[in-house]
Amino acid sequence: HNVHAREPVLFHTRWAMNYLAGPLTRTQIPALNELAGVEEQIAERYRLPGDAEPQVEDGQTMPQEGVLERAAEDGTPVPKPAGKLDEPGSLTRAPLPGRVDEYFLPNNLSLPQAYQRADITMAGDAEILALLYRPVLLAQAQVSFLNRKYNLDHEETHTAVVNDPDRKGRIQWEDWTAGAVDSQGFDRQPDPRARFGNLGTPLDDAVVMRGMKQDFLDWVYHESEVTVLANEALKVYAGPDVSPAEFRTMCSEAAREMRDADVRKLERRYENKIDAIEKRLEREKRELEEDRDELSQRKMEEWGTHAENVLSLFGGRRRRVSTSLTKRRMTSKAKADVEESLDAIEDYQEDIEELEEELTQEINQINDHWGEVASDISEIPVKPYKKDVRLDLFGVAWMPFFVIGHGGDLLEIPGYSEE
Repeated sequence: HNVHAREPVLFHTRWAMNYLAGPLTRTQIPALNELAGVEEQIAERYRLPGDAEPQVEDGQTMPQEGVLERAAEDGTPVPKPAGKLDEPGSLTRAPLPGRVDEYFLPNNLSLPQAYQRADITMAGDAEILALLYRPVLLAQAQVSFLNRKYNLDHEETHTAVVNDPDRKGRIQWEDWTAGAVDSQGFDRQPDPRARFGNLGTPLDDAVVMRGMKQDFLDWVYHESEVTVLANEALKVYAGPDVSPAEFRTMCSEAAREMRDADVRKLERRYENKIDAIEKRLEREKRELEEDRDELSQRKMEEWGTHAENVLSLFGGRRRRVSTSLTKRRMTSKAKADVEESLDAIEDYQEDIEELEEELTQEINQINDHWGEVASDISEIPVKPYKKDVRLDLFGVAWMPFFVIGHGGDLLEIPGYSEE
């Protein structure tokens, strides 16, 4: 009745619905059925002639034996007992605020695996009472590091799973880091038999969620940094994918190539010097043979002249003494030429030995130099650009938990693992 109207108005069905508190939830349906006496109506509906009175358990009217089978045969929906009021969670999932993504983490652990991962000894009477989804804040970002100078092409994933976010959105992200989540491994829908935990603040506040998203991206940007191993002299660089041992091997190989190039250049220079001396040495050796031949010939001529002079004295003939002196002088000159050639050959051989020793010493110096260069390794920190920080996942993720009952107690164990 409206006091401003002349007479009362009869409400129609559509108008009456507008005065309800809102859509019914699944937890309210049993109470509504009890208020309307639905259990009694169902029992009466399935009662056949000759059947006994329906049984009542825990305040609910239960169908008799054979009733469920008959209900299945004629296609009539079979009633299910309502859940216990003391069970955790709700049968309905709280709606998320607008523009907040929702994910369903898979129940990828068996009960023994869940116990093992939780480091809890599994009781013999452990029984799964329910699968409970609890909301967590899931954030994940990809960071790219690209630098041509350092031969750097690396990607990192930063993931945070926050079980109990601050109501005002102030989160220490480093306290909630987790392993990377495969975005292709989410379930499309939750388990239809599962229950749901309360969403709560700040997960139900779109404004706070947007602020936390930006805060997460800022944290990832400031925390992201990779170390590049560098050898500036060799121009060798490696990102975090290369271990220090592997990088030392890379430097050794690069230094060996540089060393070999320097050694080849040095050897060519010394080879030219040694070749020039060896050519003079060979020429001197040929001259030595000629000098020796000439000396032998001069000796024979000298001895022949002496013999003729002696014979001429006994024969009464006279020869000039100057002829013998001339032959003697020529022999002496030939002998001096031989000795000169021997000295020159010895000098050339000593020069070659000295050059070879110098070459060995310089090669050792080159080896020492490049050995020191190869061991000169430094670390260069590299930060990403803001444009290289990309948000992959951010929103509310429903994480499955096993609700275990044993010894009259309830225990919740995570049924999901990112590994």
